[in-house]
Amino acid sequence: MKKKFILALLTLTTSILANSVLADDTSSNRDKRIAIARSAGPTLVSKEATIVDIDGTVLVKGSNGWTCSPGSQEDFKDPHCSDEIWTALMGAILSQTPFSTDRLGFSYMLQGDRSINNDDPFETDPMKGNWIAEGPHIMIVGPKGSAKGITNDPYLGLPYVMFKDTDYEHIMMPLSR
Repeated sequence: MKKKFILALLTLTTSILANSVLADDTSSNRDKRIAIARSAGPTLVSKEATIVDIDGTVLVKGSNGWTCSPGSQEDFKDPHCSDEIWTALMGAILSQTPFSTDRLGFSYMLQGDRSINNDDPFETDPMKGNWIAEGPHIMIVGPKGSAKGITNDPYLGLPYVMFKDTDYEHIMMPLSR
């Protein structure tokens, strides 16, 4: 009887400890995602921004109209902080629907970005198109024609146009390489 009691107590204690560790890990993981998301923009922007996880879960409700995310995939190689216009652009790209705006929109990616096709937002074959992994940068989207006259060559060391001549055309402003 004593052995059964000790075994039951040990099982209960192990279960409580395992759940406690799991809860700490989840909390730690959540805090890590929030920190990664906030690192994408300047503190002035990210401190009061809404933090949205990869799956769309709101981790922190913000108050300044900006939305930051740890990235689009589990490796967190593309954290970003975006205003409402840029967030609408990203929604249009994800749903492959038309996008237009009558004002400027901004997004910070101060941790850089994963390799992406500069010409076609939907191309997944790295053997096709002009692929670049950009370092820290700011992105600007504007009304149709606002990027006219800006190169789409990402290797000149100048601001350049990504997704030129598409509804998703925007200006990339590299901060360093």
